[in-house]
Amino acid sequence: MATYLHGLLDFVAAHPNFAFAAVFVLALSEAIPVVGTVVPGSSLILGICALVTTAEVKPWPLLVAAFLGAVVGDGVSFWLGYQYRREILRGWPLNRFPRLVAHSAAFVKKYGVASVFLARFTAVVRAFVPLLAGIFRMSSGHFYFANVLSALVWAPLHVFPGIFVGMAIALGGVHAQQLGVLAIAAVIIGAIAWSLLKARRQPVGAAAIDHAGEAAVGQPPPKRVWRGNG
Repeated sequence: MATYLHGLLDFVAAHPNFAFAAVFVLALSEAIPVVGTVVPGSSLILGICALVTTAEVKPWPLLVAAFLGAVVGDGVSFWLGYQYRREILRGWPLNRFPRLVAHSAAFVKKYGVASVFLARFTAVVRAFVPLLAGIFRMSSGHFYFANVLSALVWAPLHVFPGIFVGMAIALGGVHAQQLGVLAIAAVIIGAIAWSLLKARRQPVGAAAIDHAGEAAVGQPPPKRVWRGNG
C-alpha cells in the first residue's frame, strides 16, 4: 500500500491540477468505515498540500476541497447507517471489525451529538462514528450541524500546515525540497503502519459479531428519534 500511496504523491506532484480532486477524495475517505482506518488520508492531504504549494497552487481551493470532502464523507456514512442499520454491520467487511464497531458505539453513546465532532479528530473511531450515528437514528439536523462545524475546524488544520511546509521547501531550495519530500514520505509510511496496527483484523465467531451489532444498534423503540445527550 505504501507503494501505491507514494505513487499518488508522485502523480499529484507531476500534475498539480489534480490536487483538488485528490484532497476531496482523501477527506471523504476518512469517514468511510474500514477505509478510514487504513488509508492515512490526513497525512496524505498534508503531503499533497506541501507538494503542490511548491508548484504555486492556490491554497483556498485546497481548503474548500478538504472541507467538502469531509462533509460529504460523513454524510454518506451517516446515510448508509440510517438506511441499512444492523444489516450493514453483519456484512463484509464490517463483520471483521466487531471490536472497533463496539468501541465506536460506546463513543457515540457516551458523547451523543458531540461524538460526531470529536470523532473527526479521533483516529480509532473516526471512520465508524458517522455510520453508527445513522444506525442510532441521530437527528439529521444535529448530525449535520456537528458534521459541518467539525469540518470547518478540521480542514484548515490539515491544509495550512502542508502549505507552510511547502512554502518552507520552496524557500529552502533544491536540497530542502528533497529533504522535505523524504520527511513527508516518512510521515505517511509511519501513519500507514500505525493505521494497519490499529485496524488489524481479528476473526471472531458469529456470536461475538451479533453482540457487537446489538451494542451498536441498541434496539431503540420503533419510530423513536435518538437525539444524543441533550
